[in-house]
Amino acid sequence: MKKIVIASSLLLLFVSGCSMNGANKTVEGNNKSPQKAQTTKIDEKVTDDRSIISFHGKYSSLASDLDELESTSPIVVEVIKNDEEQTVKKESDKNTLPTEFYTLSGVTITEIQKDESSTLKEGDKIKVLEDVATNVLIEGKARTLTVDNYKKMETGKSYYLYLRDSTSGDNYVLTNAFLSKYPTKEEPKSKLFLAESNLTENIEETNHQDLYEDLYTEILHGNE
Repeated sequence: MKKIVIASSLLLLFVSGCSMNGANKTVEGNNKSPQKAQTTKIDEKVTDDRSIISFHGKYSSLASDLDELESTSPIVVEVIKNDEEQTVKKESDKNTLPTEFYTLSGVTITEIQKDESSTLKEGDKIKVLEDVATNVLIEGKARTLTVDNYKKMETGKSYYLYLRDSTSGDNYVLTNAFLSKYPTKEEPKSKLFLAESNLTENIEETNHQDLYEDLYTEILHGNE
């Protein structure tokens, strides 16, 4: 089956929806570094006091239902997160915001539901790339950088992941961005995405999160 690559063009936004003139996109590299989110040069000052800065994804395609999520994912596994390694870079000291950030989460495969490569087995430890970084010091305040309010996996917890092999590093990537990771134990909506408690989500964020909830319900029922 042909691997699906989701290309995204991202505008830098505060979670409140205030725009900053930066851009972010997912890229494929020729070296062995992992696929990751990268941002163009940004010189704006961050004067907002919020602890979460979310990049807004513009995707060429995303799964619209569970069948499509499964068909575009060569690998579907249940995992438990063990550890993580976070990378945050700036082009220069003049940049207020990082120009590159991601987390490589180390997970152990506990169940394989689909593996078109036939190379994985239960007990394997793999690295999964997540476009999020926490406790990033910006303008003297520790902040979380993320894409579409994505919340990274928590150490010790189990998840269903929809993956493909990375073409630019020894790791795996989520096939459909934030629609590709689901806790195996049911969690309330408020725990599924990152958000400031006093902010109102925009319509697009709400639609994405509603779709996520629908998929989550189907996935949990299918794994009972």
